[in-house]
Amino acid sequence: MTRVLAVLAASVTTFAATNLDDLFLLTVFFARRLSARRIVAGQYLGFAAIVLVSIMGMWAAGLALPKSWIRLLGILPLIIGIRDLLLMHKSRSSGDFQSPRSLSVWSIAAITLANGADNIGVYVPFLLAK
Repeated sequence: MTRVLAVLAASVTTFAATNLDDLFLLTVFFARRLSARRIVAGQYLGFAAIVLVSIMGMWAAGLALPKSWIRLLGILPLIIGIRDLLLMHKSRSSGDFQSPRSLSVWSIAAITLANGADNIGVYVPFLLAK
């Protein structure tokens, strides 16, 4: 039973640590006074896609990568984040950045999925750990 509690504690901690950025994203959506149903539905769809991609990544990494390389998958979110930061800075300085007026459920789900690269980068090695 102690092992089950340890896995449960690690799972809850991992989920909380990787979803802090989603709280900020949800705050922005609610601050824009979008429909609460649309936000919740989009968040659930986006997070379901994150879980699905993580499970597929776990399966693919388990087949294709040696066990010693799996811990290197955590570097991928850092690289993606730095690249996105540089691209965002470039688009803001050129004045091309525009915010959409209204977002659909699918748009919110896509934003949640795009924001979930760090989640996927953490969940795949976490699911592979034994």
